[in-house]
Amino acid sequence: MLELPSILLSNFLDVTSLTSKPFDVRMIRKMSVKSFDLSGSVSYHYGNFPPGKLDYEALLGPLDDAASSLARYDARMDGLVNSDLLLAPLQRQDAVTSSRMEGTISTIEEIYRIEAEEDAGSSDPYRESRNDDIETFLYSRALRNAQKALGEGAPLSEHLIRTAHQQLLSFGRGASKQPGSYKSEQNYIGDERSGKIYYVPITPEQLGPAMTELVHFIHNGSPRPLIRAAIAHIEFEALHPFQDGNGRIGRMLITLMLWKLGIISKPNFFVSGYFETHKEEYIEKMRLVSEKGDWTGWIIFFLRAMHEQAIVNTQTADAILSLYNEMREKFREILNSQYHDQALDYVFSSPIFRNDSFISRSGIPAASARSLSRRLAEADIIRLVQPASGRRAALYAFDPLLKLLKI
Repeated sequence: MLELPSILLSNFLDVTSLTSKPFDVRMIRKMSVKSFDLSGSVSYHYGNFPPGKLDYEALLGPLDDAASSLARYDARMDGLVNSDLLLAPLQRQDAVTSSRMEGTISTIEEIYRIEAEEDAGSSDPYRESRNDDIETFLYSRALRNAQKALGEGAPLSEHLIRTAHQQLLSFGRGASKQPGSYKSEQNYIGDERSGKIYYVPITPEQLGPAMTELVHFIHNGSPRPLIRAAIAHIEFEALHPFQDGNGRIGRMLITLMLWKLGIISKPNFFVSGYFETHKEEYIEKMRLVSEKGDWTGWIIFFLRAMHEQAIVNTQTADAILSLYNEMREKFREILNSQYHDQALDYVFSSPIFRNDSFISRSGIPAASARSLSRRLAEADIIRLVQPASGRRAALYAFDPLLKLLKI
């Protein structure tokens, strides 16, 4: 029996129609699948992007707050030594949060564990991982690859968006959902339990020109960059261009847009935490854009998210820096080695790792690296997760950082 995927409005997930023809409740009944009700649904805002009129008086205060908070955050992060090292955990944390909004439940420990297996050269780094963990890891990797591509000069383009989507769904449950390709059938957003469809995105036939217009707007739109980012995010979600993964790609694009539009100097600002905490309002504000043309209400919500998340991200980054400085003293005391800083940097970059990776990737001579990891374990700075077995090296975890990042 062919079944529709489960969908929850609160999770803003996708459901794809069973046919390329318009949604037909009778056909679904014939296939023994629960019928769906479109009577109360809202459809995409055809002809109303970009918005022709905004209440700039209402936007002025929130825009000033968001711009000021982001500028302070960016200046604070720019002043950090080893900022890329210290802020990388925020990206993994965002991957967990953004995926959780789609009903994918994982932990930052599991993401780092898959990375550890990949770093150790495992032929199957996903072997001991659940599907949810794999999907969250793929999100984290897709974002890092997109950041790298942009940093090397690639434009923020449809090709980059499709490539990120292909990587997001490259393995596991998403592999059958047209990774890297725009939807070829109509998709819907709704609640399977009640049988109601709440939102009908743009049709596949009209999607191509709409995506071209969206990317052009990101680069050439007239509103100020922060307002442009807000409008572009909701437009992407309203188009819902892919069969699956739209929410995650859309939130990923926020980080990339803030960077490429010059709002932040590095792609290290993540906002999924605020969206998850205010998930119902997040979805309702987006829906009201298509239902009532309330672009201003959405932009105010987005700007408030930027302002408040900048404060939270600064606090988290400061906590990571404080831990780094604390651990630097402990590593110096415990290891009594010229390589204590290299060892510290390694465990911050890979807080779950196999010992052979530490030996080969830390830049520390092999004999010294073996001695240092042993002393760190004996001092309970790192925890033995799995002892060495056969050809597999021991697996260790740096709990102080993992506990700080737990959400």
